Amino acid sequence: MRFRDRVVVITGAARGIGFEAACRFATEGARVVVNDLDPAAVDRAVQLIATEGGHATALPGDVTDAAAVHAAAAQVMDRFGRIDVLVNNAGTYGLCPAHRVTAADWRRTLAVNLDGMFFWSQAVAVAAMIPARRGAIVNVASGAGMAGIPDAPAYVASKHGAIGLTKALAVDWGQYGIRVNAICPGLTWTELARSGQRQNPEMFAERERRIPLGQAATMDQQAGGILFLASDEAGSMHGTALVMDGGTMAMSSGYSVPRDGE
Repeated sequence: MRFRDRVVVITGAARGIGFEAACRFATEGARVVVNDLDPAAVDRAVQLIATEGGHATALPGDVTDAAAVHAAAAQVMDRFGRIDVLVNNAGTYGLCPAHRVTAADWRRTLAVNLDGMFFWSQAVAVAAMIPARRGAIVNVASGAGMAGIPDAPAYVASKHGAIGLTKALAVDWGQYGIRVNAICPGLTWTELARSGQRQNPEMFAERERRIPLGQAATMDQQAGGILFLASDEAGSMHGTALVMDGGTMAMSSGYSVPRDGE
């Protein structure tokens, strides 16, 4: 087991890719700390992981509250004495044309997607990883961190910022043996994406047709990328953004994807 007895903190872990990653880490022997905003959702996630024989601890909290984040990291250290991996997965997303975005919506998106990522990284580095001279941080960015998408200026800005933060922390913390990398998922069949597909099946079908591999990713595939970046197998990967989008970024010329027989 790659993560036997390692302590892994995952934000936004009560659902979606974060929950899938939590399950995968637990299966591979990790002691997983599940962080999310909704205490009831956190408890459900922990119970589901325990049902499958995994070890998980509930740690609800708001990633945008710096003081609470530092207190939470200290709580993990008090219980386990170490934090080996941090996965910054907490995020929010909303569609709105740029000229209609309110100041409150702009600030909330950047607070969750970028501020929270920095607060947790700093808290874990100071409490655990710098003293231990080791650790791995995986930031969940997005394909929107590498290219613009319609009607999502705050989300795009925050995810570009996530990749920039990944590089900055890699430069600063490599000296302490802390590896910092990002993963950039493309269209992935999360619960949120499935909900959107039910509301607008034509749009999602067109999005999938534009993926060179011809299909969106699964949550398990994205979780696999997260575990790889956190593992010793990726020991020389540092300051990178791993794109998992079925070739979407590779197909950015504006042309249509070639399909034989069409």
